[in-house]
Amino acid sequence: MSSEVEVGKMSFAELVALRTKLDSEIEAKRSEELKVLADGFAKKLQAAGFTVAEGVDALKPYLPGGRGASRAAQGAVAPVLYRDTANPQNTWSGRGRPARWLADYEAAGRSREEFRATAS
Repeated sequence: MSSEVEVGKMSFAELVALRTKLDSEIEAKRSEELKVLADGFAKKLQAAGFTVAEGVDALKPYLPGGRGASRAAQGAVAPVLYRDTANPQNTWSGRGRPARWLADYEAAGRSREEFRATAS
């Protein structure tokens, strides 16, 4: 049985509903796989004679704020340069790839400057 979906034939509302469902499924799979990895990590540590706490301590240089971490990884927050007028919780700092909500508006023909945040 094929679960292939012909997205080209779907309405806008159907596509948005599908994206919402996909986001939910992706998050569920992410959580599930992360738990499996964490369980495996804990078992390998214990089998090697270490505690989970020792394993976590050994990972600290790789965590945000660890030795040699960049400013962004240490928690520096970039100011909001763009804000969605329809949903003010949607923001973008102007760094990196444009936020999905902004890219969607631009694809629909709207200007990025419409969403430039004003100083409060």
